[in-house]
Amino acid sequence: MQENFKVMVVDDEPIMREALASQIPWDQYQITLVKSAAHAIEAMDYLAEHDADLILVDIKMPVINGIDLIKLIREKNTTIEIVVISGFAEFSYVQQTLRLGVRDYLLKPFDEATLLSVVLAAKEAWQKKKMLSDLQENSAQAQQHAARTGKPYSATVMQVLRIIDEEIANKDLSLKWISAERMFLNENYLCKRFQEEVKQRFSAYLLEHRMILAMRLMTRDADMQIQTVARETGFGDNAQYFSISFKKYTGYTPTEFRSHIRQSV
Repeated sequence: MQENFKVMVVDDEPIMREALASQIPWDQYQITLVKSAAHAIEAMDYLAEHDADLILVDIKMPVINGIDLIKLIREKNTTIEIVVISGFAEFSYVQQTLRLGVRDYLLKPFDEATLLSVVLAAKEAWQKKKMLSDLQENSAQAQQHAARTGKPYSATVMQVLRIIDEEIANKDLSLKWISAERMFLNENYLCKRFQEEVKQRFSAYLLEHRMILAMRLMTRDADMQIQTVARETGFGDNAQYFSISFKKYTGYTPTEFRSHIRQSV
């Protein structure tokens, strides 16, 4: 079951809090409004015990204003999405919040379509970050198999994993190639040992690691050519096949993924 996107509102105006809570049927978009806070202290108390993926925060609030609240949040969480909602268009406010890494600056009053568009954009960015994080975590867990289960990979399988890391850009990489060119063991024997220990087919494992590498490359350099990413991840000069595989695996085209990376920088 897909996890809902969690939104918190921080605004000292009760009417605005109520409007944000009722203006959009959040459940239809797999979004949960987890908290409506009247001031920064209430917001920080909530965040000390709970999570939020997006915070809609007002600038002008008593005691601790929105900019100071954003600074407090950023000290503890650099990845949470933040959108400013404000009745003030002063350049200094906009400049300060952008430097703190907010996603957008909405001027009151704003309509439902504008609010929804900004929140859905934040949700999409969150989903892509979560997808990449989950894939990287799964990869790390696979490498730590011995520590988790107390059943270490055999020397044979460990060698196969090392070869995958070393040869991941090799378009000919396969168990057949490994058996013939590097390990000089029977291919069927390697296949059986790999599936028994890794609990995954070699082809699936290789594809997963190639997709993770592709996302890492595009995250480091959002302007990297798709052809270059394809070659670095073992697809040779077949950028079209790489793009099809990437879309099938992640749900996004490489162009969509790179666009997200550029927007989040």
